[in-house]
Amino acid sequence: MLPKIQFILKNTSTFFIICLIFVSLISFFTYFYNYTNPPNLFWDENYHIASAYKYINHVFFMEPHPPLGKLFIAWGEQFFAPNKHVDTSSFLATDYIKEVPAGFSFIGLRFFPALFGALSGPLFFLVLYSLFPNAILSFFFSFLYLFDNAIIVHSRGAMLDSTGIFFSLLVVLYFLLLHKKKVISIVSYGILGILTGVVLSVKINGIIFGMLFLFLLVKEIKYRQKNTSVLLFLQKTLVFGMGVIMIFCGVYYIHISNGQNVVENKYYEASEQLKIVLRSKQTGNIVYYSSQLIEHLRFIPHYEKGVPKLDVCKSGENGSHPLTWPFGNKSINYRWEKDSKGVRYLYLQGNPIIWSIGLIGLFLSFILIIGKLIFRLPITNKPMFRLIMVFTTLYIVYMALSLSLPRVLYLYHYFTPLIFSFILAYLQFIYIFENQIKNKSKILIITSLLFAVLIIIIFLFFRSFTYYAPITDKQFQLRNWFSWWQLKTIQ
Repeated sequence: MLPKIQFILKNTSTFFIICLIFVSLISFFTYFYNYTNPPNLFWDENYHIASAYKYINHVFFMEPHPPLGKLFIAWGEQFFAPNKHVDTSSFLATDYIKEVPAGFSFIGLRFFPALFGALSGPLFFLVLYSLFPNAILSFFFSFLYLFDNAIIVHSRGAMLDSTGIFFSLLVVLYFLLLHKKKVISIVSYGILGILTGVVLSVKINGIIFGMLFLFLLVKEIKYRQKNTSVLLFLQKTLVFGMGVIMIFCGVYYIHISNGQNVVENKYYEASEQLKIVLRSKQTGNIVYYSSQLIEHLRFIPHYEKGVPKLDVCKSGENGSHPLTWPFGNKSINYRWEKDSKGVRYLYLQGNPIIWSIGLIGLFLSFILIIGKLIFRLPITNKPMFRLIMVFTTLYIVYMALSLSLPRVLYLYHYFTPLIFSFILAYLQFIYIFENQIKNKSKILIITSLLFAVLIIIIFLFFRSFTYYAPITDKQFQLRNWFSWWQLKTIQ
Protein backbone atom coordinates (compact mmCIF):
# COMPACT_ATOMS: atom_id res chain seq x y z
CA MET A 1 0.00 0.00 0.00
CA LEU A 2 2.77 2.45 0.97
CA PRO A 3 4.68 2.06 -2.35
CA LYS A 4 1.47 2.90 -4.24
CA ILE A 5 1.02 6.10 -2.23
CA GLN A 6 4.65 7.06 -2.84
CA PHE A 7 4.17 6.46 -6.57
CA ILE A 8 1.13 8.76 -6.64
CA LEU A 9 2.96 11.52 -4.78
CA LYS A 10 5.92 11.32 -7.16
CA ASN A 11 3.76 11.11 -10.29
CA THR A 12 2.83 14.77 -10.78
CA SER A 13 0.11 14.24 -13.39
CA THR A 14 -1.59 11.47 -11.41
CA PHE A 15 -1.55 13.52 -8.21
CA PHE A 16 -2.90 16.55 -10.10
CA ILE A 17 -5.84 14.52 -11.42
CA ILE A 18 -6.58 13.11 -7.96
CA CYS A 19 -6.61 16.63 -6.46
CA LEU A 20 -8.87 17.88 -9.26
CA ILE A 21 -11.31 15.02 -8.65
CA PHE A 22 -11.40 15.72 -4.91
CA VAL A 23 -11.97 19.44 -5.52
CA SER A 24 -14.83 18.59 -7.91
CA LEU A 25 -16.46 16.25 -5.38
CA ILE A 26 -16.18 18.76 -2.54
CA SER A 27 -17.58 21.50 -4.78
CA PHE A 28 -20.52 19.29 -5.72
CA PHE A 29 -21.47 18.70 -2.09
CA THR A 30 -20.94 22.28 -0.87
CA TYR A 31 -22.53 24.09 -3.83
CA PHE A 32 -24.84 21.75 -5.74
CA TYR A 33 -26.18 19.01 -3.47
CA ASN A 34 -29.78 19.62 -2.34
CA TYR A 35 -29.78 23.07 -3.97
CA THR A 36 -33.58 23.23 -3.94
CA ASN A 37 -33.48 23.87 -0.18
CA PRO A 38 -35.13 26.09 0.94
CA PRO A 39 -38.23 25.52 -1.22
CA ASN A 40 -39.04 29.22 -0.97
CA LEU A 41 -38.12 32.49 -2.66
CA PHE A 42 -35.17 34.42 -1.25
CA TRP A 43 -33.51 37.72 -2.04
CA ASP A 44 -33.38 38.58 -5.77
CA GLU A 45 -35.09 35.37 -6.85
CA ASN A 46 -38.27 37.42 -6.66
CA TYR A 47 -37.01 39.45 -9.63
CA HIS A 48 -35.05 36.87 -11.59
CA ILE A 49 -37.70 34.15 -11.62
CA ALA A 50 -40.24 36.67 -12.93
CA SER A 51 -37.79 37.52 -15.73
CA ALA A 52 -37.15 33.84 -16.47
CA TYR A 53 -40.86 33.18 -16.96
CA LYS A 54 -41.12 36.16 -19.27
CA TYR A 55 -38.42 34.57 -21.43
CA ILE A 56 -40.24 31.23 -21.42
CA ASN A 57 -43.51 32.89 -22.47
CA HIS A 58 -41.92 35.38 -24.93
CA VAL A 59 -43.03 38.39 -22.92
CA PHE A 60 -41.43 41.79 -23.55
CA PHE A 61 -39.55 43.39 -20.66
CA MET A 62 -36.56 45.63 -20.03
CA GLU A 63 -33.72 44.64 -17.73
CA PRO A 64 -31.23 46.44 -15.43
CA HIS A 65 -28.74 43.62 -16.11
CA PRO A 66 -27.46 42.09 -19.35
CA PRO A 67 -29.59 39.04 -20.18
CA LEU A 68 -27.30 35.98 -20.09
CA GLY A 69 -27.58 35.11 -16.39
CA LYS A 70 -31.39 35.23 -16.48
CA LEU A 71 -31.46 33.30 -19.75
CA PHE A 72 -29.62 30.45 -18.05
CA ILE A 73 -32.21 30.51 -15.25
CA ALA A 74 -34.96 30.29 -17.88
CA TRP A 75 -33.19 27.52 -19.82
CA GLY A 76 -32.91 25.43 -16.65
CA GLU A 77 -36.65 25.81 -16.06
CA GLN A 78 -37.43 24.89 -19.66
CA PHE A 79 -35.18 21.83 -19.51
CA PHE A 80 -36.72 20.33 -16.36
CA ALA A 81 -40.21 21.85 -16.78
CA PRO A 82 -41.21 20.91 -13.21
CA ASN A 83 -43.97 23.54 -12.99
CA LYS A 84 -45.85 22.92 -16.23
CA HIS A 85 -48.98 21.97 -14.26
CA VAL A 86 -48.66 24.92 -11.84
CA ASP A 87 -50.40 28.23 -12.56
CA THR A 88 -47.56 30.75 -13.02
CA SER A 89 -49.47 33.23 -15.20
CA SER A 90 -49.23 35.92 -12.51
CA PHE A 91 -45.43 35.97 -12.96
CA LEU A 92 -45.82 37.54 -16.39
CA ALA A 93 -47.50 40.72 -15.19
CA THR A 94 -44.98 41.65 -12.52
CA ASP A 95 -41.25 42.28 -12.11
CA TYR A 96 -41.31 41.12 -8.49
CA ILE A 97 -42.91 37.86 -7.35
CA LYS A 98 -44.16 38.02 -3.77
CA GLU A 99 -44.97 34.31 -3.44
CA VAL A 100 -45.04 31.11 -5.46
CA PRO A 101 -48.04 28.78 -5.90
CA ALA A 102 -48.39 25.57 -3.89
CA GLY A 103 -46.35 22.73 -5.32
CA PHE A 104 -43.91 25.07 -7.08
CA SER A 105 -40.45 23.56 -7.69
CA PHE A 106 -37.08 25.35 -7.86
CA ILE A 107 -35.19 22.43 -9.42
CA GLY A 108 -35.03 24.03 -12.87
CA LEU A 109 -34.68 27.68 -11.94
CA ARG A 110 -31.75 27.15 -9.58
CA PHE A 111 -30.08 24.44 -11.67
CA PHE A 112 -27.62 26.52 -13.70
CA PRO A 113 -26.65 28.96 -10.91
CA ALA A 114 -25.93 26.02 -8.58
CA LEU A 115 -24.16 24.09 -11.35
CA PHE A 116 -21.94 27.05 -12.26
CA GLY A 117 -21.20 27.52 -8.56
CA ALA A 118 -20.08 23.88 -8.33
CA LEU A 119 -18.06 23.98 -11.58
CA SER A 120 -16.24 27.09 -10.38
CA GLY A 121 -14.56 24.96 -7.69
CA PRO A 122 -12.41 22.87 -10.06
CA LEU A 123 -12.01 25.91 -12.30
CA PHE A 124 -10.56 27.91 -9.39
CA PHE A 125 -8.19 25.00 -8.68
CA LEU A 126 -7.01 25.15 -12.31
CA VAL A 127 -6.47 28.91 -12.03
CA LEU A 128 -4.27 28.40 -8.96
CA TYR A 129 -2.37 25.57 -10.62
CA SER A 130 -1.75 27.79 -13.66
CA LEU A 131 -0.33 30.47 -11.40
CA PHE A 132 2.06 27.99 -9.77
CA PRO A 133 1.93 24.29 -10.72
CA ASN A 134 1.88 22.68 -7.31
CA ALA A 135 -1.10 20.34 -6.95
CA ILE A 136 -1.12 20.06 -3.16
CA LEU A 137 -0.91 23.82 -2.58
CA SER A 138 -3.50 24.50 -5.28
CA PHE A 139 -5.73 21.93 -3.57
CA PHE A 140 -5.43 23.52 -0.14
CA PHE A 141 -5.88 27.07 -1.44
CA SER A 142 -8.92 26.03 -3.46
CA PHE A 143 -10.60 25.68 -0.05
CA LEU A 144 -10.88 29.48 -0.07
CA TYR A 145 -13.60 29.08 -2.69
CA LEU A 146 -14.92 25.61 -1.79
CA PHE A 147 -15.82 26.47 1.80
CA ASP A 148 -16.84 30.12 1.74
CA ASN A 149 -20.34 30.22 3.23
CA ALA A 150 -21.32 33.53 1.60
CA ILE A 151 -20.48 32.55 -1.98
CA ILE A 152 -22.13 29.15 -1.45
CA VAL A 153 -25.45 30.44 -0.13
CA HIS A 154 -25.72 33.03 -2.90
CA SER A 155 -24.80 30.53 -5.61
CA ARG A 156 -27.57 28.12 -4.59
CA GLY A 157 -30.30 30.60 -5.51
CA ALA A 158 -31.73 31.60 -8.89
CA MET A 159 -29.38 34.58 -9.12
CA LEU A 160 -26.66 35.85 -11.44
CA ASP A 161 -23.40 35.97 -9.51
CA SER A 162 -22.38 32.30 -9.68
CA THR A 163 -22.76 32.38 -13.47
CA GLY A 164 -20.62 35.51 -13.56
CA ILE A 165 -17.98 33.95 -11.27
CA PHE A 166 -17.73 30.83 -13.45
CA PHE A 167 -17.13 32.75 -16.67
CA SER A 168 -14.85 35.23 -14.86
CA LEU A 169 -12.63 32.36 -13.73
CA LEU A 170 -12.70 30.99 -17.28
CA VAL A 171 -11.43 34.35 -18.59
CA VAL A 172 -8.73 34.47 -15.90
CA LEU A 173 -7.61 30.91 -16.70
CA TYR A 174 -7.35 31.69 -20.40
CA PHE A 175 -5.49 34.92 -19.62
CA LEU A 176 -2.95 32.98 -17.54
CA LEU A 177 -2.37 30.53 -20.38
CA LEU A 178 -1.74 33.43 -22.76
CA HIS A 179 0.37 35.30 -20.21
CA LYS A 180 2.99 32.54 -20.39
CA LYS A 181 3.53 33.18 -24.09
CA LYS A 182 5.87 35.82 -25.46
CA VAL A 183 3.89 36.32 -28.67
CA ILE A 184 0.10 35.97 -28.73
CA SER A 185 -1.82 35.22 -31.92
CA ILE A 186 -4.68 37.33 -33.21
CA VAL A 187 -6.99 34.32 -32.84
CA SER A 188 -6.11 34.06 -29.15
CA TYR A 189 -7.07 37.71 -28.63
CA GLY A 190 -10.35 36.96 -30.40
CA ILE A 191 -11.08 34.05 -28.04
CA LEU A 192 -10.23 36.27 -25.06
CA GLY A 193 -12.69 38.83 -26.42
CA ILE A 194 -15.41 36.20 -26.74
CA LEU A 195 -14.90 35.01 -23.15
CA THR A 196 -14.87 38.61 -21.89
CA GLY A 197 -18.07 39.25 -23.82
CA VAL A 198 -19.72 36.31 -22.06
CA VAL A 199 -18.82 37.72 -18.62
CA LEU A 200 -20.04 41.17 -19.65
CA SER A 201 -23.30 39.60 -20.85
CA VAL A 202 -24.03 38.38 -17.32
CA LYS A 203 -23.35 41.60 -15.41
CA ILE A 204 -22.02 45.00 -16.41
CA ASN A 205 -19.28 44.78 -13.77
CA GLY A 206 -17.74 42.09 -16.02
CA ILE A 207 -16.21 45.00 -17.94
CA ILE A 208 -13.32 44.85 -15.43
CA PHE A 209 -11.98 41.76 -17.24
CA GLY A 210 -11.33 43.85 -20.34
CA MET A 211 -8.24 45.00 -18.46
CA LEU A 212 -6.71 41.54 -18.93
CA PHE A 213 -6.50 42.29 -22.64
CA LEU A 214 -4.59 45.50 -21.88
CA PHE A 215 -2.14 43.66 -19.62
CA LEU A 216 -1.40 41.14 -22.37
CA LEU A 217 -1.04 43.82 -25.03
CA VAL A 218 1.39 45.88 -22.94
CA LYS A 219 3.43 42.77 -22.07
CA GLU A 220 3.69 41.83 -25.75
CA ILE A 221 4.64 45.36 -26.80
CA LYS A 222 7.44 45.40 -24.21
CA TYR A 223 8.72 42.06 -25.46
CA ARG A 224 8.74 43.10 -29.12
CA GLN A 225 10.17 46.57 -28.39
CA LYS A 226 11.63 47.88 -31.70
CA ASN A 227 9.87 45.15 -33.68
CA THR A 228 6.48 46.48 -32.59
CA SER A 229 4.01 46.83 -35.45
CA VAL A 230 1.34 49.42 -34.74
CA LEU A 231 -0.90 47.93 -37.41
CA LEU A 232 -0.59 44.44 -35.89
CA PHE A 233 -1.59 45.62 -32.43
CA LEU A 234 -4.47 47.63 -33.87
CA GLN A 235 -5.64 44.43 -35.55
CA LYS A 236 -5.39 42.52 -32.27
CA THR A 237 -7.33 45.26 -30.49
CA LEU A 238 -9.98 45.19 -33.19
CA VAL A 239 -10.31 41.39 -33.05
CA PHE A 240 -10.60 41.43 -29.24
CA GLY A 241 -13.23 44.19 -29.42
CA MET A 242 -15.16 42.32 -32.10
CA GLY A 243 -15.19 39.21 -29.92
CA VAL A 244 -16.67 41.17 -27.02
CA ILE A 245 -19.24 42.97 -29.19
CA MET A 246 -20.26 39.84 -31.10
CA ILE A 247 -21.16 37.93 -27.92
CA PHE A 248 -22.69 40.89 -26.10
CA CYS A 249 -24.87 41.90 -29.04
CA GLY A 250 -25.72 38.29 -29.80
CA VAL A 251 -27.00 37.69 -26.27
CA TYR A 252 -29.01 40.90 -26.42
CA TYR A 253 -30.49 39.79 -29.75
CA ILE A 254 -31.83 36.65 -28.04
CA HIS A 255 -33.32 38.84 -25.30
CA ILE A 256 -34.84 41.36 -27.70
CA SER A 257 -36.17 38.98 -30.37
CA ASN A 258 -37.72 36.72 -27.73
CA GLY A 259 -39.89 39.48 -26.19
CA GLN A 260 -42.83 39.79 -28.57
CA ASN A 261 -45.85 39.78 -26.24
CA VAL A 262 -46.79 42.80 -24.15
CA VAL A 263 -48.70 41.87 -20.98
CA GLU A 264 -51.10 44.33 -19.35
CA ASN A 265 -49.84 47.18 -21.51
CA LYS A 266 -46.45 47.12 -19.73
CA TYR A 267 -44.07 48.86 -22.15
CA TYR A 268 -41.48 49.99 -19.59
CA GLU A 269 -39.53 52.91 -21.15
CA ALA A 270 -40.22 51.93 -24.77
CA SER A 271 -40.44 54.73 -27.32
CA GLU A 272 -43.37 55.06 -29.70
CA GLN A 273 -41.23 53.54 -32.44
CA LEU A 274 -40.47 50.48 -30.30
CA LYS A 275 -44.15 50.15 -29.40
CA ILE A 276 -44.97 49.93 -33.10
CA VAL A 277 -42.34 47.20 -33.53
CA LEU A 278 -43.83 45.31 -30.57
CA ARG A 279 -47.39 45.57 -31.85
CA SER A 280 -46.32 44.19 -35.21
CA LYS A 281 -44.28 41.46 -33.47
CA GLN A 282 -41.14 42.43 -35.41
CA THR A 283 -38.69 42.42 -32.50
CA GLY A 284 -36.67 39.70 -34.22
CA ASN A 285 -36.33 41.73 -37.42
CA ILE A 286 -32.66 42.63 -37.77
CA VAL A 287 -33.64 45.96 -39.37
CA TYR A 288 -34.96 47.18 -36.02
CA TYR A 289 -32.27 45.56 -33.88
CA SER A 290 -29.88 48.49 -33.39
CA SER A 291 -32.61 50.92 -32.33
CA GLN A 292 -34.04 48.33 -29.92
CA LEU A 293 -30.62 47.57 -28.47
CA ILE A 294 -30.03 51.27 -27.77
CA GLU A 295 -33.35 51.52 -25.92
CA HIS A 296 -32.64 48.42 -23.84
CA LEU A 297 -29.18 49.72 -22.91
CA ARG A 298 -30.60 53.14 -22.04
CA PHE A 299 -32.94 51.42 -19.60
CA ILE A 300 -29.98 50.35 -17.44
CA PRO A 301 -28.91 53.87 -16.30
CA HIS A 302 -32.60 54.84 -16.10
CA TYR A 303 -33.21 51.97 -13.69
CA GLU A 304 -30.06 52.73 -11.69
CA LYS A 305 -31.25 56.28 -11.08
CA GLY A 306 -34.26 54.87 -9.27
CA VAL A 307 -32.17 52.68 -6.94
CA PRO A 308 -31.89 54.35 -3.51
CA LYS A 309 -28.57 55.46 -2.03
CA LEU A 310 -26.97 53.79 0.95
CA ASP A 311 -28.56 54.99 4.19
CA VAL A 312 -26.91 53.37 7.22
CA CYS A 313 -29.39 55.16 9.50
CA LYS A 314 -32.37 53.51 7.81
CA SER A 315 -33.95 50.66 9.73
CA GLY A 316 -33.49 47.37 7.91
CA GLU A 317 -30.83 48.72 5.52
CA ASN A 318 -29.16 45.69 3.89
CA GLY A 319 -26.61 47.68 1.92
CA SER A 320 -23.06 48.43 3.01
CA HIS A 321 -20.18 50.69 2.03
CA PRO A 322 -17.57 49.14 -0.32
CA LEU A 323 -14.69 50.05 2.03
CA THR A 324 -16.24 47.82 4.71
CA TRP A 325 -16.77 44.78 2.46
CA PRO A 326 -13.37 43.15 3.12
CA PHE A 327 -14.40 42.88 6.79
CA GLY A 328 -17.73 41.22 5.98
CA ASN A 329 -20.01 44.20 6.56
CA LYS A 330 -22.97 43.76 6.25
CA SER A 331 -24.36 40.20 6.46
CA ILE A 332 -27.82 39.90 4.93
CA ASN A 333 -30.67 37.80 6.27
CA TYR A 334 -32.09 36.40 3.01
CA ARG A 335 -35.01 34.66 4.73
CA TRP A 336 -36.00 33.01 7.98
CA GLU A 337 -38.74 30.88 9.48
CA LYS A 338 -39.55 29.45 12.88
CA ASP A 339 -40.39 25.87 13.69
CA SER A 340 -40.39 23.62 16.73
CA LYS A 341 -36.62 23.06 16.46
CA GLY A 342 -35.70 26.74 16.47
CA VAL A 343 -35.27 29.38 13.78
CA ARG A 344 -33.98 28.64 10.29
CA TYR A 345 -31.83 31.41 8.80
CA LEU A 346 -30.51 31.84 5.30
CA TYR A 347 -27.74 34.37 5.88
CA LEU A 348 -25.21 35.89 3.50
CA GLN A 349 -22.40 35.27 5.95
CA GLY A 350 -18.80 34.74 4.83
CA ASN A 351 -16.32 32.34 6.37
CA PRO A 352 -14.26 34.77 8.51
CA ILE A 353 -11.06 32.70 8.24
CA ILE A 354 -11.27 32.69 4.45
CA TRP A 355 -12.01 36.41 4.19
CA SER A 356 -9.13 37.14 6.61
CA ILE A 357 -6.72 35.14 4.43
CA GLY A 358 -7.87 37.12 1.40
CA LEU A 359 -7.40 40.38 3.30
CA ILE A 360 -3.89 39.38 4.38
CA GLY A 361 -3.01 38.50 0.78
CA LEU A 362 -4.27 41.88 -0.34
CA PHE A 363 -2.38 43.74 2.42
CA LEU A 364 0.90 41.96 1.62
CA SER A 365 0.43 42.75 -2.07
CA PHE A 366 0.06 46.46 -1.29
CA ILE A 367 3.20 46.34 0.88
CA LEU A 368 5.19 44.54 -1.81
CA ILE A 369 4.15 46.93 -4.58
CA ILE A 370 4.78 50.03 -2.48
CA GLY A 371 8.15 48.64 -1.48
CA LYS A 372 9.11 48.16 -5.10
CA LEU A 373 7.68 51.37 -6.59
CA ILE A 374 8.60 53.82 -3.80
CA PHE A 375 11.54 52.26 -1.93
CA ARG A 376 13.01 50.35 -4.92
CA LEU A 377 13.25 47.12 -2.95
CA PRO A 378 14.55 44.15 -4.96
CA ILE A 379 12.10 41.64 -6.43
CA THR A 380 13.00 37.97 -5.97
CA ASN A 381 10.55 36.61 -8.57
CA LYS A 382 9.68 39.06 -11.35
CA PRO A 383 7.05 36.92 -13.18
CA MET A 384 5.24 36.35 -9.88
CA PHE A 385 5.48 40.04 -9.03
CA ARG A 386 3.92 40.97 -12.38
CA LEU A 387 0.96 38.71 -11.67
CA ILE A 388 0.60 40.24 -8.21
CA MET A 389 0.55 43.64 -9.90
CA VAL A 390 -2.15 42.44 -12.34
CA PHE A 391 -4.59 41.15 -9.72
CA THR A 392 -3.92 43.99 -7.29
CA THR A 393 -4.71 46.46 -10.07
CA LEU A 394 -7.92 44.58 -10.91
CA TYR A 395 -8.91 44.73 -7.25
CA ILE A 396 -8.21 48.46 -6.93
CA VAL A 397 -10.01 49.39 -10.17
CA TYR A 398 -13.07 47.29 -9.28
CA MET A 399 -13.32 48.85 -5.82
CA ALA A 400 -12.77 52.36 -7.23
CA LEU A 401 -15.61 51.82 -9.70
CA SER A 402 -17.83 50.56 -6.88
CA LEU A 403 -17.03 53.63 -4.79
CA SER A 404 -17.99 55.88 -7.70
CA LEU A 405 -21.53 54.49 -7.89
CA PRO A 406 -24.15 56.59 -6.07
CA ARG A 407 -26.59 53.70 -5.58
CA VAL A 408 -26.73 51.28 -2.63
CA LEU A 409 -24.51 48.21 -3.00
CA TYR A 410 -24.50 44.91 -1.15
CA LEU A 411 -21.93 42.53 0.28
CA TYR A 412 -22.23 40.08 -2.63
CA HIS A 413 -20.98 42.82 -4.97
CA TYR A 414 -17.63 42.09 -3.31
CA PHE A 415 -17.44 38.52 -4.65
CA THR A 416 -15.32 39.43 -7.68
CA PRO A 417 -12.63 41.38 -5.77
CA LEU A 418 -12.87 38.77 -3.01
CA ILE A 419 -11.76 36.11 -5.49
CA PHE A 420 -8.96 38.46 -6.61
CA SER A 421 -7.86 38.58 -2.96
CA PHE A 422 -7.87 34.74 -2.84
CA ILE A 423 -5.59 34.67 -5.88
CA LEU A 424 -3.33 37.28 -4.28
CA ALA A 425 -3.14 35.23 -1.07
CA TYR A 426 -1.95 32.25 -3.11
CA LEU A 427 0.56 34.34 -5.05
CA GLN A 428 1.93 35.90 -1.85
CA PHE A 429 2.29 32.49 -0.25
CA ILE A 430 4.30 31.26 -3.23
CA TYR A 431 6.33 34.48 -3.41
CA ILE A 432 7.28 34.44 0.28
CA PHE A 433 7.88 30.71 0.69
CA GLU A 434 9.19 29.83 -2.77
CA ASN A 435 12.46 28.36 -1.51
CA GLN A 436 10.73 26.26 1.16
CA ILE A 437 8.28 25.00 -1.46
CA LYS A 438 11.10 23.96 -3.79
CA ASN A 439 12.79 22.19 -0.88
CA LYS A 440 9.46 20.44 -0.09
CA SER A 441 9.33 21.78 3.45
CA LYS A 442 7.22 19.47 5.60
CA ILE A 443 6.50 22.29 8.04
CA LEU A 444 4.99 24.37 5.25
CA ILE A 445 2.76 21.51 4.07
CA ILE A 446 1.63 20.74 7.63
CA THR A 447 0.86 24.43 8.23
CA SER A 448 -1.17 24.57 5.00
CA LEU A 449 -3.02 21.43 6.06
CA LEU A 450 -3.83 22.91 9.47
CA PHE A 451 -5.24 26.07 7.87
CA ALA A 452 -7.30 23.92 5.49
CA VAL A 453 -8.71 21.99 8.46
CA LEU A 454 -9.48 25.25 10.28
CA ILE A 455 -11.32 26.55 7.19
CA ILE A 456 -13.48 23.41 7.15
CA ILE A 457 -14.22 23.65 10.88
CA ILE A 458 -15.36 27.28 10.60
CA PHE A 459 -17.38 26.44 7.48
CA LEU A 460 -19.20 23.70 9.41
CA PHE A 461 -19.70 26.05 12.35
CA PHE A 462 -21.53 28.55 10.12
CA ARG A 463 -23.26 25.96 7.91
CA SER A 464 -26.61 26.56 9.67
CA PHE A 465 -26.75 29.98 8.00
CA THR A 466 -25.81 28.45 4.65
CA TYR A 467 -28.11 25.42 4.45
CA TYR A 468 -31.16 26.69 6.35
CA ALA A 469 -30.73 24.45 9.40
CA PRO A 470 -32.60 25.36 12.62
CA ILE A 471 -30.64 26.88 15.51
CA THR A 472 -31.52 28.31 18.92
CA ASP A 473 -30.92 31.90 20.03
CA LYS A 474 -27.92 30.75 22.08
CA GLN A 475 -26.40 28.99 19.05
CA PHE A 476 -27.04 32.09 16.98
CA GLN A 477 -25.17 34.32 19.42
CA LEU A 478 -22.18 31.96 19.35
CA ARG A 479 -21.90 32.83 15.66
CA ASN A 480 -22.32 36.56 16.17
CA TRP A 481 -18.59 37.33 16.28
CA PHE A 482 -18.37 40.96 15.21
CA SER A 483 -20.75 43.90 15.61
CA TRP A 484 -20.20 45.08 12.00
CA TRP A 485 -21.69 41.84 10.66
CA GLN A 486 -24.97 43.14 12.15
CA LEU A 487 -26.43 39.67 12.68
CA LYS A 488 -29.85 39.84 14.33
CA THR A 489 -31.88 37.06 15.89
CA ILE A 490 -35.57 36.58 15.22
CA GLN A 491 -37.53 36.61 18.46
